[in-house]
Amino acid sequence: MSFQSYNPATGELIGTYAEHDASDVERLLQQSHHTWRSWSKTPIEERCAFLIRLADLLESRAEEYGALIVSEMGKPLAEAVGEVKKSAFGARHFASDGPAYIADEAIPGTPGRIVYQSIGPIFGIMPWNLPFWQVLRFFIPAALVGNTVVVKHAESVQGSAAAIEKLILDAGAPAGLYTNLVIDRRRAPQIIGDPRIAAVTVTGSTQAGRSVAQQAGTLGKKVVLELGGSDPFIVFADADFDKAVQMAVVSRYSNNAQSCIAAKRLFVQEGIADRFIAAFVEAVKRIPVGDPMRSETKLGPLARRDIHQTVERQVKDAVEAGATVLVGGKSIEGPGNFYEATVLSGLPHDAPIAREEFFGPVAMLFTFKDEEDVIRLANDTEYGLGATIWSGNSARAERVAAQIEAGAVFINDFVRSDPRAPFGGIKGSGFGRELGGLGARELTNAKLVWKGA
Repeated sequence: MSFQSYNPATGELIGTYAEHDASDVERLLQQSHHTWRSWSKTPIEERCAFLIRLADLLESRAEEYGALIVSEMGKPLAEAVGEVKKSAFGARHFASDGPAYIADEAIPGTPGRIVYQSIGPIFGIMPWNLPFWQVLRFFIPAALVGNTVVVKHAESVQGSAAAIEKLILDAGAPAGLYTNLVIDRRRAPQIIGDPRIAAVTVTGSTQAGRSVAQQAGTLGKKVVLELGGSDPFIVFADADFDKAVQMAVVSRYSNNAQSCIAAKRLFVQEGIADRFIAAFVEAVKRIPVGDPMRSETKLGPLARRDIHQTVERQVKDAVEAGATVLVGGKSIEGPGNFYEATVLSGLPHDAPIAREEFFGPVAMLFTFKDEEDVIRLANDTEYGLGATIWSGNSARAERVAAQIEAGAVFINDFVRSDPRAPFGGIKGSGFGRELGGLGARELTNAKLVWKGA
């Protein structure tokens, strides 16, 4: 069996990749486990030096890798290059601050201390929408603490998957520190069940994550889940109006509007709703859509044909449920998986489609009366990844933030991940954390060492 990568802007076949057979899988798992035994004993200074070399290569190859990302998932080139450079920043951050994150911690008033140790090969099931950053934000802290990783990347970005494996070897990693496992998703349970795999991390759909967690849980293996999102973007009447409009567009439509932390449900206070909606719609109309390799393009194609079909179905369902299309709402004729930047309003909150995650260029606009009203509406979802609050009243913003059910709340800014801060969700958006100190310690054995007299 083999996997094919298609250019989402043209439909052109750009790569075919042979799947690993059973003997390949056994050899690679054995190698990963063997490498863990030695890598976990490698001095932290050497692991940090490796991360610096990794960052250097990412920066020097940013344009090359950016073009590869564009060819496989279709985001605008500037964003793809930015993704690679963000990965380099992450490597540099953990090389400099990582040792402090996992340093021994004394327990005050006792002779005990916590020692953070690696646990073994980690199986990562990764998505296509950020094919470098999603993988490297998991790999970098895992490698820092002494783990090895085995990655099943998305079938549609196998060119990126192979490039990452070569990148890590080029940076001086031992074979087996990073293993690119080319397998169908139906074979993932076999890997999860292998006794050499110590833990599993998944970035993907809520359904997929829960399935993995169920299996891993029966085996007593730790799981980190970063799943879907339907992030609320809340705008109070006293917000910086122009900035809120601008950032709403950025948050909803960046990365080709295919991000779990994108603003998907926009809640605007009644007093400014008409003005905000009009300004937002006009800004959306001006988004340049087209060839993602062109510098002026801000919205490229959806990554796959099936995703394009899902967005078509969701917009149709929303209209049937009572939504009004303010702009967009149609596929764009021609080659590729292009869909117009779309804004919907008037969708009933209790409509089934309002509870789905739109993983495409569709924004849903709602209005609210006051704090109590918007907190109720924002939390009325199975998801709990991120949220944004825009207000000129700091005390109110903090009050609302405290009551929003999410793993992250950004005030007067849009939600995004940062290597220096923990990232993750609650409810149907998963559990566990990546990045920052919490992320560095997430996939370790926090061992108690108690030294008596």
